[in-house]
Amino acid sequence: MNRYYVLPPRWSKVVADIWGNKLRTLLVVLSITVGVFAVGMVYSAYLMFDRDLTRSWASAAPASASLYADPFEEELVESIRSRRGVKEAEGRRNVDLRVHTAGGEWRQMFLTAIPDYNRQKVNIVRPQTGAWPPGDGDVLLERSSLTELGMAEGGTIQVETAAGHKRVLKVTGIVYDPSQIPSMFSGRSYGYISMNTLEKLDEERRLDQVNFVVEPQVLTGKDTAPIESIGRRAWSKLEQGDTTVFWLQVNKPGEHQLQSIINALIMLLTVLGVLSLLLGTFLLVNTVSAIITQQVRQVGIMKAIGARRDQLLRMYLTMVGAYGILALGVAAPLGALAADAVTGFMALVFNFDSGGVELPLQVLLVEAAAAIGVPLMAAVWPVWRGTGITVREAVSDFGLGGMAAKGQMDRAVDVVLLRFQSLSRPVRLSLRNTFRRKWRLGLTLLTLTIAGTVFMSVFSTRASLYSTLDDALDYFRYDISVGFMQSYQASRIEQAVLQVPGVKAAESWGFTSGRVLRDNRKESEDEASKNVFVLAPPVTTGMIQPKIVAGRWLVAADDNALVVNTEVLKDNPHLRVGGTAVLKAGTRRLSFTVVGIAKSTLTGPLVYAPYGWLTGAIGDAGGARSVQVVAWSAEEKEQSALARKLEEHLKKNSLRVQNVDVTWEQKQRIRSQFDILTAFLLMMAVLLAVVGALGLMGTMGINVLERTREIGVMRAIGASSWAIAQVFVVEALCIGVLSWLLGVLLALPVAAVLSYQVGMLFLQSPLSFSFSFLGVAIWLVLSVLLSVLACLLPARNAARLSVREVLSYE
Repeated sequence: MNRYYVLPPRWSKVVADIWGNKLRTLLVVLSITVGVFAVGMVYSAYLMFDRDLTRSWASAAPASASLYADPFEEELVESIRSRRGVKEAEGRRNVDLRVHTAGGEWRQMFLTAIPDYNRQKVNIVRPQTGAWPPGDGDVLLERSSLTELGMAEGGTIQVETAAGHKRVLKVTGIVYDPSQIPSMFSGRSYGYISMNTLEKLDEERRLDQVNFVVEPQVLTGKDTAPIESIGRRAWSKLEQGDTTVFWLQVNKPGEHQLQSIINALIMLLTVLGVLSLLLGTFLLVNTVSAIITQQVRQVGIMKAIGARRDQLLRMYLTMVGAYGILALGVAAPLGALAADAVTGFMALVFNFDSGGVELPLQVLLVEAAAAIGVPLMAAVWPVWRGTGITVREAVSDFGLGGMAAKGQMDRAVDVVLLRFQSLSRPVRLSLRNTFRRKWRLGLTLLTLTIAGTVFMSVFSTRASLYSTLDDALDYFRYDISVGFMQSYQASRIEQAVLQVPGVKAAESWGFTSGRVLRDNRKESEDEASKNVFVLAPPVTTGMIQPKIVAGRWLVAADDNALVVNTEVLKDNPHLRVGGTAVLKAGTRRLSFTVVGIAKSTLTGPLVYAPYGWLTGAIGDAGGARSVQVVAWSAEEKEQSALARKLEEHLKKNSLRVQNVDVTWEQKQRIRSQFDILTAFLLMMAVLLAVVGALGLMGTMGINVLERTREIGVMRAIGASSWAIAQVFVVEALCIGVLSWLLGVLLALPVAAVLSYQVGMLFLQSPLSFSFSFLGVAIWLVLSVLLSVLACLLPARNAARLSVREVLSYE
């Protein structure tokens, strides 16, 4: 005899409920899936980032610090290597020139010459394809630069040297340099050449960069102070060789140089991922309430034949657990694939090797907790409340009731509707029904409001980023800046620049680099001094518009006056208006009186001194290393063309140009970096919007179920299908618009907080807050659209109900 296993009645009912109402099952599973997917994607992406980024960064044997200076002899590298606390040191030469891209544009490019490619020990460059090492007259392209250049291995690139000569280099291979800031961020392309190729590029066979690694015993965790101390001593050693040092770059031990940006992205995504999970939980509460509402009579019948409350509780919670398992089966693989896609994109942006798809056990456990544990906890209350109904209450439930105004809100709504008698009855009924189930309305509004608040806050953060960028570049009022390899007489530079058609004004600036010292003691050079850039514009300049927060700007009567920006104050809090500042520039100690403090935004540590006094004090009277240019035309393309003409003309006049920066191009490049951040934020905001739409659809589905008998009454008195559908469409629109209004009120403070946090995380200073009314308008359109889409199916189901069907409704 065949034996068949028969499930107990209550578990058969669970299976029937899950399989019998596929639309409801799909809605519940989707609501859980979205949140679990978001959490799993973020956590997996974090683990992949940590794994791949750490591995790629460590493979380069990254420098503890790097010093950048004017060209010097290789013997100085050996002197730094022999210093106490230094484990290894290597020198390089960087050549900043122009390259002709495949798109026909001339762009900035860094060519780096390494003395011995086969004996690298610091910031190791690794071959990927092609020849190794580069031959005389050859170049190896860094892989992050391939897209920028539009070049490939086996071709050639044309470069223009600082002296204006054009050279053709053969691309013989592709390399990977994990220590280099990717081209997408720097706006420059990178290539690697031999020391012999330097002569072909009109450069001396000398070095201008030292990378060094400190001994492990010097380090104390992630603290950079020991590295800075050794770096300052190395700085002084280079200066003793009559070399001007421009910058000391210190890396946090064991961390990628862009690690803080990546961590900030992950943190923001984590917050939004958790929000997605919470909103999905609210949706689940609504849906479970719908199931209990629909099955009130079934609960009564089960109780009438002996079912206990604890049995019913286990039955419904088992059903919720089954929904969670189904959601986990969908969300876990999708989360892993999405994390791999995100990691792959970030690997491309930040230039590290991605290790591929992985679903670690800890991620699976977190997803299981989010898919099963969180929904079970969320469902306990509605299930407990629903299974507590008595048999009498259950069998007397007809889906009618709650129409009489009971609370103050109900009466207020009725009073308002009495004043709008011109509205059609379906519309007035929709408005009345909107506030009928306040608990359910509250959960639905909470879901949609949070989604809208985040969406509008993201747009405001984007606007704040752009506003901050505009403020930063408004700091400088010129269109083009040209930097030179060495100092030239300012009169010669300006005369040459003004000969180029399209130039409205030109202004030469003095420049040097130095360190702020605590005082005049010799020992202060090895203490907590920081490097700064010293700009020396004419005191009557119109090409810079600093925002003075204390004191004043430079005036004609100033000699050794100094204006410092707020970035300098972070490392030198002892500086104050009226006080003394000691700067070490080269081998000279310069004493200044601080007369003003200027706001710093995206400018780095800058100080400003009078042109005449500073150039005389550093032995470069009348000299300049940069010129700022204002163009007649405000058109961006014409300014770019003018920059190219300026560069060619200056080189023809034997002025060695190091770099040419066009203000609008810098702005565009930084905006593209900001867009990476806002794209991630918007991606999560869209997820929240999907959860909100699902929540509204669930609410409308519940309303149709609860009002089945009411729909029958409307049918019986002659209501058309459109009139019945209109009731639910208008109700959904009311909820959508109301959530938009609440979202606008919340978005202002939330956007301010989010903008502040993003500014501190990414720029180490608050953003210039700007509220985005564009985001408000877009979310209004989306709210209406999502409301209509969410109610289409429930409204259609309501409109299709016949009198016979509703009379037989149980």
